[in-house]
Amino acid sequence: MSTFRIIRTSKRGNAVLAGIIVMMMVSMFGLAYITFTSTNLMRAERDERRTTAFYLAESGMEYVISKMVDALTLNPGTLPTGSYTSEVNTVVNSLRSGATGTGVASSAGSMTATVVTSATYRGITERVRVRVIFKNVGVWNNAIFAGIGQSGRGINGNVDIRGSVHILGEGDPYSDTNGNGHWDPAEPFTDLNGNGVFDPGIGETFTDTDGNGVWTSAEPYQDNNLNGQYDPPLTATELATDMGGNANIGNNYNGIPAGLSSKIPVLPTVLYKGENVQSLNAELRVKHGKVNISGSAVVGSAQIAGNGVKETVDCCYVTNGYGGTKGASGVNSDNGTTHGYDLGDRVKFPGLFDPYKDPATGIEYATYENYLDSNSLVITESIIKSGTPSFSHSDGSGNSIAWDDITKTITLSGIVRIDGNLDMSSKGSTIYFSGRGTIFSKGTVKVHGSVMPKTMFPTTDSMGCVAKYDIEFATGSGESQLSGAGAWYAQRKMVSAKQNQFAGTYVADYFDMGTNVPSIFQVPTLASNLPPGMPGQQGVFSAQVVSWRHL
Repeated sequence: MSTFRIIRTSKRGNAVLAGIIVMMMVSMFGLAYITFTSTNLMRAERDERRTTAFYLAESGMEYVISKMVDALTLNPGTLPTGSYTSEVNTVVNSLRSGATGTGVASSAGSMTATVVTSATYRGITERVRVRVIFKNVGVWNNAIFAGIGQSGRGINGNVDIRGSVHILGEGDPYSDTNGNGHWDPAEPFTDLNGNGVFDPGIGETFTDTDGNGVWTSAEPYQDNNLNGQYDPPLTATELATDMGGNANIGNNYNGIPAGLSSKIPVLPTVLYKGENVQSLNAELRVKHGKVNISGSAVVGSAQIAGNGVKETVDCCYVTNGYGGTKGASGVNSDNGTTHGYDLGDRVKFPGLFDPYKDPATGIEYATYENYLDSNSLVITESIIKSGTPSFSHSDGSGNSIAWDDITKTITLSGIVRIDGNLDMSSKGSTIYFSGRGTIFSKGTVKVHGSVMPKTMFPTTDSMGCVAKYDIEFATGSGESQLSGAGAWYAQRKMVSAKQNQFAGTYVADYFDMGTNVPSIFQVPTLASNLPPGMPGQQGVFSAQVVSWRHL
C-alpha cells in the first residue's frame, strides 16, 4: 500500500514575509517622499533667494536711473556715468539685511547710457542691464512752451513750428483753502455801498453757498497772465491750440532761410528706419485742452525715404485728444495718438511771481522778479535801434551792456534791467547781439526789425529777453518779414503778427500767432547754452528704458 505525505505550508510564515515586503516598500516610498520633499524645499528656497536677488537688482537699477535724472537736473550738459556701487549696496542692504549690490553706468552715446546692476542675497547673485535714453523735457527744450493760456487757448493762429511744443493750459495757481480740489470765488453778496467789500455792519447780506454761516472770500490765486481775474485750467473741450491753414509742427529745418540757418548749429542726425536723418526730436505735449487740426495743418508728416530728414514727430502726449476737420488723422507720430500727458506735475510754467531760491548762492527770494531786480544792472535807455546813440554801462558785478550804433551791435553780459517798455530794432533794419546776457523789461517788449546773432547762436552769442507783460513781433504799421534768434520769455502774451522767422524758443502764458504763418525753429543746443537770468533755466529730465536684459 502506497503512503501519501501531505506537505502543508505555513500561512503564518507567508504573512510575515508579506509584511516585511510591505514595510520595505513603505520605507522606500517614505524615503523617496522625504527626499523629494527635501529637494523641493531646497529648490523653493533657492528660487526664493534668486527671486529676491533679482528684485533687489531691479531696485538698484531704478535707484541708479533716478540718481542720474537728479544729477542731470543739476548739471544738464553732463551725462552722470561711473560707479554707483556704494549707493546701490546701501539701498539693497536696507531692503534685505545682508544683501550686497553693485551698479555701473557707462555712456552709450549722447544722452544715452548703459546701466548694469547686481544684487547678491544669501549666496545667489542676479544681474540686469538696461539701455536708457535721457531727455530734457524742461521749458527751454521746446520751440514753444505755453503756460496757463488765455481766451480759452494756449496757441491761437497759424504758425509753422519746427521743434517740440509743450502746452500746460492748467490755469492760475491758487490756494485750495477748503480742500475741494478747485478754485472757489467769493460768495455773492449785496454791495449796498458799492465798495466791493462785504460789510455786514450796514445790512449787506450774502448767499452762504458753503453753509458755514459766515461770508467766505475768494480763495487766493496768482494772476500769472495779469488779466485781473482767475483763469481755470482748460477743459477737455477747450482748445489748447487751433491749427488750420498751413500751420504745422515739424521735426526738421525744411523751409528755414539760409541767412538764419547759417547762424545756428547744424541739426544732429539720428538713425531712423535704417537711415541717418536730421531730427529735432520733436514732441507734442498738451496737459489740458484739445488740439484742433483742420485744413492743410499737420503734426508731423509721413516719412519720405532718402531725403535726409525726419518728418514724423517722435511722440505725442495729449490728454484731451484731437478735434477739427482732420483730428488725429492729421498726426504723424512714432507713438501714435492715444497717449495722455506723461509728466504729471513735474513741469511748471516759470512765473515771475513764483518764489525762487538761487542755487548758486542759496538766497531765497519772494518772487523771481525780486531775484532779477536784485541781480541786474539798471539802464535808462528804452530804445535800441539804428540811430540810437552809442552807450555803455557796467556795474562791476558782471552785468554790462554796450550799444554800438556804427556796427548796430548790442554786447551783453549778465542781466540788464529796463524799468519800463523796450523797443528793439526798426522797420526794415537789422541789429545784432553778441556775448551772453539777458535784457529784463518791466513792461512790454516790441520788436520792430530783425535781431540776429553776431556770430553763432547760442554757442557763441546767446541773448535772452524777459518781459513782465508782453512781447510783440512786427505789430507796427508796415513791419513784416522779421528774422532773429534768441530766448524770448513773456509773463503774459507773445504776439507774432506777420510772416516772421525766428530761431530759438518762445515761452509765454499765451500765444497769438496771427494768420500769416510765422515760423519758429527750435535750436536744440539752447537748453544747455541759456543766457543768465532766464526763468525756468533748471532742466527737467525724463528717462526712457529702450532695452532690458537679464544677465
